[in-house]
Parts: sequence; structure tokens; C-alpha cells
Amino acid sequence: MSLFSRILQWLRPRRTKSEELARRMAAIRTAVAAPATPQSSTADMLKSAIRKGFNSTQPVTSSSHLHGRQDQLELLCEGVLDRGNHALIYGARGSGKTSLARVFANMADERGLVILYSACEPNQDFGALIKPYVDAMAGTRIEWPADRPVNPRDVIEQIAPRTRRRFVLILDEFDRITDRPAQHDVARLMKMLSDAAIPVHIVAVGIAAGVDALIAGHASLRRHMSVIPISRIESQAVFDIIARGAASVGMSFTDASRETIAHLACGSPYHVRLFCALACFEVIKRKERKVGLPATLAGVSRAVNDWALTNAEDAALFRKVITTNSPHWNIIETIVRTTAAQGFMTRAARNDERGDCILFQLKNALIIDAENDRITFQDSLAPQFFLAMLFAAQNGEKIDENIISMNDFHRQIAAE
Repeated sequence: MSLFSRILQWLRPRRTKSEELARRMAAIRTAVAAPATPQSSTADMLKSAIRKGFNSTQPVTSSSHLHGRQDQLELLCEGVLDRGNHALIYGARGSGKTSLARVFANMADERGLVILYSACEPNQDFGALIKPYVDAMAGTRIEWPADRPVNPRDVIEQIAPRTRRRFVLILDEFDRITDRPAQHDVARLMKMLSDAAIPVHIVAVGIAAGVDALIAGHASLRRHMSVIPISRIESQAVFDIIARGAASVGMSFTDASRETIAHLACGSPYHVRLFCALACFEVIKRKERKVGLPATLAGVSRAVNDWALTNAEDAALFRKVITTNSPHWNIIETIVRTTAAQGFMTRAARNDERGDCILFQLKNALIIDAENDRITFQDSLAPQFFLAMLFAAQNGEKIDENIISMNDFHRQIAAE
């Protein structure tokens, strides 16, 4: 810096600390508000659209996005809103139970009912489960008995004078309530509400195991309850999800990509959206607009690898079973696909010695209910990832090894 420049700098009025801070904050705001470069802006907008169009982490709230579930929605509305029943929505994880409950809640709200929603927590007793609902209905904190547990009659006494409007209490993830007395008291409460004609309807949402647990010992409750089973969606509904999401982001999927996603997702809306979203992100990396098979396989691979980080034990077990049973991949696929599609498997699907052997190898990842002849995966989202790993192994020689990182892993184990 020249002497003249230094003199000019010295002669400038000095800023106070507050003025300097204000100047810096203004500079930061200007930088944040400045438009991004066209390229980064476009990519960010696309990624945002993909997350919205193929959102696998949040339940849908609009009936227009509830693909393949219109019949169940009509049954639920008829049972609860028209007939005044309670309801139980059950199905495998990722099948869209919470989405159905949320869409139903919006429709009930439009008809003037008050909706109270909460997700159940493990180890909750009946009081911990139901008190927040009753407090919300009363609009104040209720004084509950301090010398004994809360029971269904206590609840009835509190809410009976306060129900000038109709209420729907949604108990999401009801299967997480493992306390049998709590399950029993929820069933008693349902029955007592119906018998007293109190306009409060309980909608329990959970996996299939919750049905018998809820109704056990309360056979008469069946006439007051609408049971809504949620099975996997049909192929056409899968294609509708893909088409709608693709249209929202300005992309298209090839037939091979659509078929592959449907083949691996087995009718699970969660897996359809997850595979599609990651395939679209891969297309952005490649600076393309059409989701072809290479991008789809790369997206599926990313989904499997992400899942494996959360369930490394099952992922390692699946890899071992695949690599040690290569002559019997068709049997593995039958076992896994049956479980993915139905949520469980029975003895009829494993009617040979090799199938029993494979199930024995998988035992640490399974829940085996010998009494009811049902086999399920402990991680109910795992079967589709298992199928994707098997698919990669079956088609490893046809797929670019730079696309599916799982293939290298399979080859390394096989070589060892």
C-alpha cells in the first residue's frame, strides 16, 4: 500500500464497533440473498422437487397421493364417520398405514370432527397413553387419582361431560405398546365408549400382531370396530406413484426402470418412493433427464448401502446367505418375496429341505412364531433390500461394476 493510500485510510472517519457489526451483518445478508449461479440453482430446485415428489420419510396427507388405498379409505370413513365405530388399521411397516390415517384425519376434520393424534411409545402404561388425549379434550390438565393407576372408567367419567363435539383419537404405532394390561384397557375403553354412546372414536394403527392382542378377551368389541388391513399395493398403483412423482420433477422413467423398481419394491410405497428418489438424484449427477436402468440400479444400490449402515448385522447375514447359496437363489427369492408381499410366510412357502436350510441360516434376522406358523423379518423393511442385494448378485455380470458397488463385495466373498 502506498503512503498516499495509508494517509487517506487514516483520514477516514473510524467506525464504532456497533457500526462495524452492522456493516458485517449487512454484508452477510446480501451474500445470503444473492442469487445462486443458474447451474446450482437449477440442481437445488430439482433436488427439492424430488424430495417432495418422492417423499419416503413423511406420510402423505392428500387423498390424491394415496395410490392404491381408495377402498381402504372408503371403508375407514364409512366405519368411523358414518357408523360411529372404532377402527384398527394394520399392515407391514412401509405399507402406508400412517398415510391412510393422516388422509382420513383430514377428511374427518373437514366434516367437523376434532382429531387428536399421537405416536405410542414403548413401555407406556394405559395412563401414560391416554392422559394427553383426555387433557387435550378437556382443554386443561386433569387431576387424576394419585393413589392408583388410571383405568378406563376414570377416562369415561372425565370425558363424558366434555364431548359436545365428536372426537377421533389416533393411536399411531400401537404395536409398540407391549404392556398387556395397557392393551386390555384400550379395548375396554373402546367398548365402554360405544356402550355409553359417547362420540369419541379410537383409531389404532399398527402391525398385524396388534389385532389379536387388542381384541383378545373382548370378542364383543368386534361389532364396534372396523378392521382395515393394509396389504401391498398393486403394480398399477406403483406405476401411478412413479408417474406422478416423475411428472412433478420434470423427468421420465424408462419401462425397464419402472419394472425393476416394481419388481424390487414388492408393493411397498415406502420402497417405491425411496428407490425413485435416489434414482432421480443419480440422474442429476449424470446431467440427464430420463431415469434409465443404470441410474435406477445406482439409486437402489445407494438405498441398500444406506440401509446397511443402520442394520449392519442383517446386511452381513444376507450377503453371506446369498454368496453361500448361489445354486439356490430362486428359493431365496421365493422366501424373501413371499414375506415382503404378505408381511409373513407360512410352512407352505418352504416345503423343501433346502428352504428349511436357508431359513435356518437366516434365523437371527427372523421372528419365528411356530404356534401360528408365521415367519417374519425382525426388520420389516429388510426384505426389499435383501431382494435388491440378490438382484445385484444375479445380474452382476450384466451391470456396470461402477454402478452397483454391492457386486464387488459379492465377488470378493465368492473369491475368498
